[in-house]
Amino acid sequence: MSTVPLATAVLPTLADFVDETLAAALAGRSEPCLWCGGAESVVVRADIWSGQVVTRCSSCGSELSGVVPRHLREVPR
Repeated sequence: MSTVPLATAVLPTLADFVDETLAAALAGRSEPCLWCGGAESVVVRADIWSGQVVTRCSSCGSELSGVVPRHLREVPR
């Protein structure tokens, strides 16, 4: 019988950060750039129905694009 606790801390992954950043951009909130940490990322294109978002950092010029997962787009009741 093991005495190791069953509950462990779950560390967020890069994919989690990308999903949360894209969800914030879709919702109109400002998030820092994932690559350079710049304070201003501009939403280039966003589609609320499909969840597709494209953002561009005004500091380093990097683009981040993807689809926001449905569970992050839903409004809790």
